Amino acid sequence: MTVRFTQSCPTCGRRIQIRASLLGCTVGCQHCHAVFVAQEDFEGTVSRQAPSVVLSPDPLMERVEQALNRASQETSVS
Repeated sequence: MTVRFTQSCPTCGRRIQIRASLLGCTVGCQHCHAVFVAQEDFEGTVSRQAPSVVLSPDPLMERVEQALNRASQETSVS
């Protein structure tokens, strides 16, 4: 199964599906053939700014880190 996200083409505005592995890479719109950088911003919506990749923090991973920190603290106290 390939993980994908949707992004609007900055030229024609059509929503296209892009493989997540291409995040931060230059891609082409299959409708108007415009070339742009595949990226998402903090809200998970499309960013039409300069090509810098910023991934939104994953709430699940934050909870995992918190649990690991608590476990680490509990074992150091014991």
